[in-house]
Order: sequence, then C-alpha cells, then structure tokens
Amino acid sequence: MQKYFFIVNPVSSYGKTGKRWQRIKEQLEAEGLSFAHELTREPGHAADLSRDALRNGYNILVSVGGDGTLNEVVNGFFAVDQETRERASLGVISTGTGGDFVRSLQLPRDIPEAAQRIARGQVRRLDIGLINFARHDGETEQRYFCNIADVGLGGFMVSRARHNSRVLGGLLFFLLSTIGSIILYRNQDLSAVIDDCIRWRGKAVVFVAGNGQYFGGGMRITPLAILDDGLLDFLLIKDMPKLRLLANLYRVYRGNHLKIAGVELFRGKKVRIESPADILLEMDGEQPGKTPVEIGILPKALRFIV
Repeated sequence: MQKYFFIVNPVSSYGKTGKRWQRIKEQLEAEGLSFAHELTREPGHAADLSRDALRNGYNILVSVGGDGTLNEVVNGFFAVDQETRERASLGVISTGTGGDFVRSLQLPRDIPEAAQRIARGQVRRLDIGLINFARHDGETEQRYFCNIADVGLGGFMVSRARHNSRVLGGLLFFLLSTIGSIILYRNQDLSAVIDDCIRWRGKAVVFVAGNGQYFGGGMRITPLAILDDGLLDFLLIKDMPKLRLLANLYRVYRGNHLKIAGVELFRGKKVRIESPADILLEMDGEQPGKTPVEIGILPKALRFIV
C-alpha cells in the first residue's frame, strides 16, 4: 500500500511556495492522490519530518520546495535503517528559485505534469553523495547530497546570497549574484586528492563534485555527469583572472566550458580537499561549513520518482 507524505517548505522561493501550496494540493487531489503533509517551520525541520514519516510507515515522500529542501529530505532518509529506506521512494515538486536538481534529472517544473509523475510512481535508483566537512564552529559533520557540492566560489556566492534580496528572482538573481561574487572573490590555495592520488595543489577558483550537472540557477557546471553511474565528476577551475572568468561565464551556462585552458575534469569515487584557509563549502544550494572536506559516492542509494 502506498502512503504519501508531502514535506512543504512555505518560505521557499521567497515565500511563493507557501502561497502556491493550496493550488498544488488541489492538483494532487485531482490526480487521485490521498496524502498527509506538513509545512516546515525552520532550517533542518524537513530532515526531521522525513525521518519521522519513514518511521511512521510512509513509503512515498515528496519534497515541495527548492534544492535545499530536497537536500534536507534526502538526509532524513539516511537517518533511518536501510530496510526502511529501501521500501521508500522520493518525489520532487520543484518550486524553488534555482531548481538545479530537477534540471539534472530532467523533471518537469510544471505543477500539473509534476503531479502526474508523482501519481504514476515510476522510479529510478540514483547515486547519493556523502560528505564530511568542518562546520563553522570547527566540529566535523557528515551529510548527504543528491546534486552538487563544491568549495570556493560557489560557497562564497551562496553565503553572499543569504544576505541579498531575491526580489529579482530566478536566472537574473543567480546571474547577478555570480557576477558580483566573481568580482569580490579571492582565489584560494587548495589541494585535491582524488581516489588516493594528488591531482591538484595550488590556487583555484572552485572545485566541484558533481553528481548532477547543474548548479547556481542553471549553470551546467559538470555537463557530463550521470546521476547513476557510481562516479562523481570533479571539475577544477584553476587560478584565473576575473575578466577571463566573466568573459567565459556564458559558456558555463551552455556547458561547453571544458576546453577552456585552466579548466580540468576528473572522474572518481572520492576526493579530499584541504586548504590553509577556511574555504566555504556549498552543497545543494546550502552553505553548511568549510574545508577540510571529504566527498564520496553511494551508488544507486535512493529510489527517486521520475
């Protein structure tokens, strides 16, 4: 028997998700779905709701919000035992500002079509990233992510975005945030050890671990990444002048930046990133900590509704 539980972040997309929830709810009911739901109240609440719903016998959980909400729901799946997790599937109704994970998985952002996908219930097993990092208080934490994690410019951009208004919305907000961050960011020294082999030591703009392809509101940063191949795509942008970065930014959105001098792509199962500086970490649109960072992959660890 299918038991549905929807986890709704009402403040996602500058509060628009909360305003749209009644219409989304009606669309789901029109598809014949019977379900329970709860609105999140604070950061981290979605993970708690996800964990508790699974323990209470719900076997189809749906994240309604942005990439950060989905990240929390995914982490709730890994707060229960494997047997419980294996019985459950995860759906996504993307109402956030960025929507990068649904781009990577080619899921619809159109609400009626997304509701139809949830009702249909077709599943695909996807890889999940596992990350150990230093929190801002210096303690070590372990988290899971489904799309992309990076250290450097991405973490700096997310940290700045927290304090900026999103009234512009969508692509324009992320584009202006990216341009502003490139201008202000100072490239940092880091080392990257991939599958026990040192691959880089020196200054860099960003080091990305991609399970999916998109981040930053539509930048196709790891364009060859596959969500269920058991590998992460590691993209390194070495020390590069700001004007050159800005001049090639459009190529990142198109995903044809891999041939730019100073851009390198590796594939592997794990990486350790260290730095003499505290380089900020970004993970599925959130900024939970800093280096040192260890990132690995759990092959086909979760069932997603597609």
